[in-house]
Amino acid sequence: MDVITTWLEGHLVLGLLVLSRLTALLLAMSTINVGLPNRLKVLFAVALTAMILPSVADHHGGIGLPEVNSFMSLIILMVKEAIIGLLIGSTVQLIVTGVQLGGEVIANASGMQIGASAGSSGSESLPYVAQLVGLIVTAVMLIVGGHRLLLGLLLDSFTRIPLGDVIFHHSMLDLVVEQLTAGMTAGIRVAAPIVAVVMLSNLITGLVSRTLPQINVLAVGLSVNALATFVVLAITIGSAGWLFQEELNQVALKLNQTW
Repeated sequence: MDVITTWLEGHLVLGLLVLSRLTALLLAMSTINVGLPNRLKVLFAVALTAMILPSVADHHGGIGLPEVNSFMSLIILMVKEAIIGLLIGSTVQLIVTGVQLGGEVIANASGMQIGASAGSSGSESLPYVAQLVGLIVTAVMLIVGGHRLLLGLLLDSFTRIPLGDVIFHHSMLDLVVEQLTAGMTAGIRVAAPIVAVVMLSNLITGLVSRTLPQINVLAVGLSVNALATFVVLAITIGSAGWLFQEELNQVALKLNQTW
């Protein structure tokens, strides 16, 4: 009976730690759980934990279970595991947010920021161009197997950083800073062609207005900007998915180096 009790307690602790790391990853990756009710999110996290727990328990059977002396020590262990999950999820989400930021830059430069609707969290408004770029990035992530890559990174983290033996070092913070920079750079690369075309369109419209003052510059300028934006966007929109795929592979390499 004592052996069974010890086995159940050890697996319960492992389950809570796995659930903490996995839940934090899912919370950080808001792209993959947009629109899901909270009950489904909890059920999804518990189901994934049940699938992952046997392999993690088998691995920890050889290196020993984490020691838990009190309820407070369990809370501390769960917080540490959650930080690791946040690190994995946030590094990928920063790329998604950066590319989506490129869509907002496009909307602001072309004057289409007027057409906006509630964003994923419901508290902010996003231009339709930014939402389109975000949907493309999400579709590309599923097509290229980004969800499997995330799950692989999570499973690899259990091997490289065993449960209950989390040690933080400066390279983790450096990784977040690097990914923040990479996300902003990707957004600028997505928006750069359209911003350049809009600036050229404004220059031409300004020259025409100097030549023909009787033309309504505001109406003509907005129409020309919108037309130029749609044409160039149709040509270059695929670059958002290509950039995201490239940055996603870089994230995986950097995380493996960090472990």
